[in-house]
Amino acid sequence: MIIGIDGTSLLGDRKGVGWYLTHLLEALSHILEEDKLYVWLNSPSPEERARVSENRFVAVSATHYPWAALRLTWNTLGTPALESLIGRPADLYFYPTGMPIPQKHGKKVLFLHELTCLTQPEMADPEEFQTFVPELQKQIAKADLVLTCSEYNRRELIKHFSGLTEAKVRVVPYGVPESFLKPASTAQVQNLRSQYGLNKPYFLFTGRLEPRKNLLRLVHSFLLFTQRVKTDHQLVLAGPRGWIGEDFIQFILAPQVVERVRWIDSVASPDLPALYSGADAFFLPSVRESFGLPALEAMGCGTPVICSNTGALSEVVGDAAWLVDPTKVPDWSLAMQRIVTEPEFGRLLREKGRTRVGLFKMENSAKQTLAAFRLAVQTHG
Repeated sequence: MIIGIDGTSLLGDRKGVGWYLTHLLEALSHILEEDKLYVWLNSPSPEERARVSENRFVAVSATHYPWAALRLTWNTLGTPALESLIGRPADLYFYPTGMPIPQKHGKKVLFLHELTCLTQPEMADPEEFQTFVPELQKQIAKADLVLTCSEYNRRELIKHFSGLTEAKVRVVPYGVPESFLKPASTAQVQNLRSQYGLNKPYFLFTGRLEPRKNLLRLVHSFLLFTQRVKTDHQLVLAGPRGWIGEDFIQFILAPQVVERVRWIDSVASPDLPALYSGADAFFLPSVRESFGLPALEAMGCGTPVICSNTGALSEVVGDAAWLVDPTKVPDWSLAMQRIVTEPEFGRLLREKGRTRVGLFKMENSAKQTLAAFRLAVQTHG
């Protein structure tokens, strides 16, 4: 089987989909025995090309078109097709971002990740919302198979797109990269603390600052906790600013709050395991999550996890995290109190987390993805 892959998400500053594809390609490079993958990259730098784990089964097909010219010819002429861009016909073409690249032959497989534009349009990125749903409808109609990361996502897709049948949507959970499958060493944690100025115990949230992450309630919960429990703990929000709004940013930077709530807008990817490992607990209070990979990353690093009981999170974490109604500020505050005052509570969550994360190894995700590709190629019509 020859597989062509749109590698656009690997270019530039990698976001969630780019890291997903990076780790998927690395895992596939270790398990392929006869299938061949060709990853299309347009005008990649040497560093961007190195994000693909090339070997005799995985190769980069690089082109050097001006992006504006590519988009113009795609929109007006329907060319060049992806088979032309990768330089050979393939049995199947995989689109991790759902990007509308013309395709003339072979099966088409999409991977759909975050569905906020469908499930909570009022909390979505305003720029994405204008084009997301109409374009997604077109791409789904052309696809032979749609992959997504959770059963929650699968149900939402079928509910929102009447022409999408159960047989056309398959769940392939994300895998946790190897670097998150064990706690960082004491020395690594100490270096991390020194580098980022984390000289106090802390609770942690990681991710882009967005309305759906429910961070205002998390901060209020933490401030309530500090009134109940005399402690030096800080709440660390680690991630770039999204579209959360200026009022929230001004709130966490206010003099009364800034000493207790630390916002670190940029954390280097290699530093994340130590950041998780150094936290007393990890919090993911999202109103809805399509998966919730940071919760599993924290578990793999030996950190207790407290997360929302909505969306896909309960499906992903099972009984290995403490689940909280995202709207209940006192319940989040109580979870923080229990972490600090009940050592057994945190120990039990750590043990369960280490067991749970073993179900989500990257190799398993790669094998399931490959099986889905074979299913799409073998299905007629």
